[in-house]
Amino acid sequence: MGVLLDILKAIDSENEATISKIIMLANIPYERLKKYLEKLLAEGYIQELSEDDRKCYKLTLKGYRLINELEGIKGIFDKLGFPL
Repeated sequence: MGVLLDILKAIDSENEATISKIIMLANIPYERLKKYLEKLLAEGYIQELSEDDRKCYKLTLKGYRLINELEGIKGIFDKLGFPL
């Protein structure tokens, strides 16, 4: 769950984030990130924008809701002493 939240927050922090920026901010290898991005795209949490052979990713409203839900769950685990 922590990795997923890191990816979503990385995208949100840049408004429109490139793969290399997400890799840097979320500290995740490319191959692993690719799997997460495919799933997030398929489920409608992010959208892919293409401009001049450059791909960027942007959160959808559904993605912002997911961040809020994951942060709530993370807060519960933190209070219990089980940081994610």
